[in-house]
Amino acid sequence: MKVLVVEDNVELNNTLKEILELNGYLVDTVYDGEQALDFLDLYDYDLVILDIMLPKIDGFQVCKIMREREDYTPVLMLTAKDTTSDKVKGLDIGADDYLVKPFDIDELLARVRALIRRVSTEKSNVVKIGDITVDLDKREVFRDGKSLIITPKLFCILEQLVRNRGKVVTYESLMNKCWDITDYPSRETVRANIKLLRKILQNKDIIHNVSGVGYKIE
Repeated sequence: MKVLVVEDNVELNNTLKEILELNGYLVDTVYDGEQALDFLDLYDYDLVILDIMLPKIDGFQVCKIMREREDYTPVLMLTAKDTTSDKVKGLDIGADDYLVKPFDIDELLARVRALIRRVSTEKSNVVKIGDITVDLDKREVFRDGKSLIITPKLFCILEQLVRNRGKVVTYESLMNKCWDITDYPSRETVRANIKLLRKILQNKDIIHNVSGVGYKIE
């Protein structure tokens, strides 16, 4: 799962990135509203954590522009103002949830999980493919009932393939979803990680190559 953090306070921005990454999320960070809209144009995210008081374009306007563009990525708004009018305004323009600073980290993580789960397109978040079971909510993978140790990046790749099973997931889509923008991944990087993922799953037949395009799970 990939999250965009939009927060102009550098210390809080770095803290959010660290906490989310420790909990298995891939995180991009920006510091103003214009950067946020640029990133949302270029990359796909599963959630946006959006401060209201931002330079250049405030969080309300960023959220409003997102919805006008028909970008329905979940938005968790952050603010130092605990006022009903701000909450109502944020929700009215399309925000999905609202958290007042200072906030408890456990509550933040619970809200992040809830928002991502709410917009899941899968009817069931526990998916069985052959002898492999993938729990998308708990981010766990099992083979014949035995838990497999898997890194967040490899789980992200597997998750994209599972959520789009039967469809081809392109190299570009995997790079977009599963790598930080500062990593500069290549197709060879993706191929190396797919090879490692197959080794962990101990089943080479689950993930199929689509020559020159990407991969898929039937």
